[in-house]
Amino acid sequence: MRQPLRRVSIFVFITAIFAIAFLAAGTAFYFYSVNDRFRHNQMVVQRNILFAQNILLRIERGETAEEIAETSRKYRMKWILDKEEGKALLMGSKLLGRQPTPSGFIDMLKKGDHIYVLINARGKLILFEDLKFKPYDPLVVWVYFGATAFIMLLIFWAIWFKLRPLKYLQRCIRKFGEGELEIHCKIDGSDEIAQVSQAIDEAIGRIRLLISSRNLFIRNIMHELKTPLTKGLLTVQMLPDCKQKERLERIFMRLDSTISEFGTIEQLSSGQFPLNLRPIVMQDLVDQAIDLAMVEKEKGTYDIQPARIEGNFKLLSIALKNLIDNAIKYSPDKTFHLVADRRAIVVESVGEKLPHPLSYYIQPYTQGNNAISGLGLGLYIVDMIAKVHGFTFEYDYDKGKNRFIIRF
Repeated sequence: MRQPLRRVSIFVFITAIFAIAFLAAGTAFYFYSVNDRFRHNQMVVQRNILFAQNILLRIERGETAEEIAETSRKYRMKWILDKEEGKALLMGSKLLGRQPTPSGFIDMLKKGDHIYVLINARGKLILFEDLKFKPYDPLVVWVYFGATAFIMLLIFWAIWFKLRPLKYLQRCIRKFGEGELEIHCKIDGSDEIAQVSQAIDEAIGRIRLLISSRNLFIRNIMHELKTPLTKGLLTVQMLPDCKQKERLERIFMRLDSTISEFGTIEQLSSGQFPLNLRPIVMQDLVDQAIDLAMVEKEKGTYDIQPARIEGNFKLLSIALKNLIDNAIKYSPDKTFHLVADRRAIVVESVGEKLPHPLSYYIQPYTQGNNAISGLGLGLYIVDMIAKVHGFTFEYDYDKGKNRFIIRF
């Protein structure tokens, strides 16, 4: 299976590109310097060989010492006539190369920063010092490299400075995603990044207005629902005791619980619900969920271990209540089996396997074809509560039973 590409920061990417370019430029200049040194040495060798061949030709022609000395002066070569001086100069010198000739050989020698040409003409040694020779100086090459490196660093700094507002924009968007609605992301300027930041700031403003409007609407509608609900419950309590009174009280209490639950889920989805975690005894959580579901405890069978978990008691009891509700609604025998330990809570019920994967049902307002009642929010709420706790919500079908699992 093909692995997803790893995300790399644009700043890391640009830094890597410039680092590679800088290394490539340094390598190129280094090899150019080596090649330039080689060319310099070759030119020195060729010039000295031409000079030596010229001297040998003049010797063979029988030219006088004055003519040979004049030729050496034209080539800027110093004729070393003193044998003792010549021996002292050649002592400790390094042989650079030797070229045979019909009458002897030509040696090129180096001592310190001086080049000497030793000509063997039929056993007679003639020594010259190359006054024109200058050691190779890579300064010019490295000055060009320094200028190139400076320009590259200047370009890198300019690009980095131009893209730096992206880091601010990234932090701003992250904070907004974490629920900090009063943040502003506008960046001054007229370039594309500034324009994007202004568009994002305007979008955040519109989202902030929509969230405020939604919260106001939900608060108002919950208030409007609570008022007649409270009046209805008070009216029912004034009725004489009978089976219908008990049924109406349960209906009104269920409505009140459902409205409160929607309020809690609205706060949770908007990131405004304080997730206060505390140790929860598993038996207490199951009892609270059954009370919220308003079902007889005898509808289920239980395998509850004496365990504790860290979580929000209110939210987890709502999640477990929704699983119990679904188990009773969609099971032919209207019963369920609940298993709870320190690793997971499992709610089992007899029924047909879900035709779609769990990801289909945890979308809000999604129901199967055989939905009985409700708005299709039950599994969506369970999944949301599991995620805010860092738990996982899973589904399994085994031996004719649907198994919904909150795994810690």
